[in-house]
This record gives sequence, structure tokens and C-alpha cells, in this order.
Amino acid sequence: MIVQFCSIGSGPTTDASPGELLFHLMIEQYNKDGAGLFDFGIGDMPFKRSWCTDETVQINVAIPVTPVGRLAALKEETATRLKTMIKQNPALYQLLQRIRSRSHTAPVVEE
Repeated sequence: MIVQFCSIGSGPTTDASPGELLFHLMIEQYNKDGAGLFDFGIGDMPFKRSWCTDETVQINVAIPVTPVGRLAALKEETATRLKTMIKQNPALYQLLQRIRSRSHTAPVVEE
């Protein structure tokens, strides 16, 4: 089973977030059904570590065969390294997450 939720809370109520409850219910059900693997998806997040300490290393492989392909591979490699750098800096990652969440909230319409 491979699954991701976007409703994992942070802070003192993390364990009571809707995503945590859904994970609990799904893992419980799939365990009863005999599933041997539950994949939380790519990326390291604290809520994932609360469920499991095993980590599967992901490796990206690109074999560009044209000049445009080499540029695309360079772009992807640069983006991946930038994301890794950001996620390894907790303060920067938190700041960007706050900015990101603000940009996804609906604007308040005043009448």
C-alpha cells in the first residue's frame, strides 16, 4: 500500500491530526488483511518516523543522450540538490512551509 495524506498537523496536537487517524485506521486494516509493506512516500517527515524507523533510499538516475537532455538533467539535479539542502535545514524548511501554507489559503473577501 502506498499512500500520502496532506492533513498531518504539527505541534502539540500532531498525534490527533486527521492524517494520523487515517494512517492508524489504514495500517490497522491493511495489517489485518496481511499487507507486508506500507509506503509513506518520498521525503522525510517527523510523522513518518513516528510510525517506522526503516527508510528506503531512493535513487534518481538520468542518462541524457542529447544536448537538451543534458540541460534537463542538470535542471533536475539542481532542483533535487536545492530541495535536499532546504529540507536538511529545519529553520529554513519551516519558514518556507509557513510561506507555502499562506499562499494556499483562500483570501478573505470583504463586503
